[in-house]
Amino acid sequence: MRSVPHELYQFHLEPLEAVRVPPYLGSALRGLFGRAFRRVVCALRQERCPTCLVRDTCTYQRVFESRVDPARGPRPGVDVAPHPYVLVPPLSDRLEYRPGDRITCQVLLMGPALGILPYLVYTFQELGRLGLSRDRKPLALRSVEALAETGWTEVFRDGAEGLSEVRTVAPAPLVPDLGEWVRVRLATPLRLKRRGRLVRDLDVETFLVSLGRRWSHLERFYGQGEEEGDAFGDLLRLRDRLDLAARTRWHDWTRYSSRQSTKMQLGGLVGELELRGDVGPLAPWLAWAGRFHLGKATSFGLGKIDLEHGADDNQQTRVTGGF
Repeated sequence: MRSVPHELYQFHLEPLEAVRVPPYLGSALRGLFGRAFRRVVCALRQERCPTCLVRDTCTYQRVFESRVDPARGPRPGVDVAPHPYVLVPPLSDRLEYRPGDRITCQVLLMGPALGILPYLVYTFQELGRLGLSRDRKPLALRSVEALAETGWTEVFRDGAEGLSEVRTVAPAPLVPDLGEWVRVRLATPLRLKRRGRLVRDLDVETFLVSLGRRWSHLERFYGQGEEEGDAFGDLLRLRDRLDLAARTRWHDWTRYSSRQSTKMQLGGLVGELELRGDVGPLAPWLAWAGRFHLGKATSFGLGKIDLEHGADDNQQTRVTGGF
């Protein structure tokens, strides 16, 4: 597996008034994030993107459209690369926030999105002015942290002059020693398609294909270094040496796309998967998936996984997050 250079930031927002939020904040935050980002970086706010003369050099286009030569697309004739960012909303059951609370949103950047932190600071400030929920409750960006070799480091604080670091390259995720089994918790809905159909019953092969496909696409467009051997093929050959027990259910949620003027269904699987057998070779794949997510709609925060693993002899387990 090749590495994918990336940056990871945490944005801490404070509600200035009491605000009620939907059960999954990813949809609302993603919509606000897109609107605010376009307001910050677009040179001609009245211009439609397809006819804009500066489209090829536009930061908004690089991050949200990710157009490539169809010959290099993920499939023949497809001219869209994977989104070069992952937006992770607060993973909390809270439905109400008050002044003094913190709403923390993480943003992972890769490829053409690397180095845009200054724009993101302005974006989250603009997002706060646009307001959250139907009542447009205002938010204030209080601080920003970057994941560095030494851990989370503050790079911006409300009222400070400028950024202490304009760009911080994140360290690679730690690869765990899985022991004899691994439990994969689907922290946000996992949305997969196989042969054009949404996957509602997950088996070993489908899960391995999702791991390999996500990473092979990211490597192809944003990876560095030389590929050694057939990593994807080696991963798929594990299917006969693994047993998977899936304890999952389908979770549906709906979002309204203002850009497309339509409602969108973005359901996925939630619950957990338990893998036993030759789980050791899965460790690097699962470690990277814990940070970069799996499946479709990762830009909304879908497909986040956490790991629990251990050995049968003493039942000791250890939880490994994606960061």
